[in-house]
Amino acid sequence: MAQSRIDAARARARGAKLGLGTLAVVVVGTAFVGVKSHAAGHTKHRARALAAPPSFEQAVRRSALAGGQIAPPVQPPPIVTSTS
Repeated sequence: MAQSRIDAARARARGAKLGLGTLAVVVVGTAFVGVKSHAAGHTKHRARALAAPPSFEQAVRRSALAGGQIAPPVQPPPIVTSTS
C-alpha cells in the first residue's frame, strides 16, 4: 500500500510539472507575439514624409501676409579688438 501512495504522489508531481511547463511555454509564447506586434522599431504601415499639417501652413501664410510685421531685432556688432 505504501508503494502505491508513492507512485500516486509521483504521478501527481509529474502532472504538476507538465502543467507548469505548458503554462510557462504559453506565457512566453504570448509575450513573444505581443512584443513582436507592438515593438516601436517595426513599422506597421508605409512611411510618410515628415511635413507640417496643412492647417499650420495656412496659418503661417496668413500671418506672414498680414500687415504690421515687426522687423527682427538687430544684432549687436561683433566685438573686435584692435591691434596696437
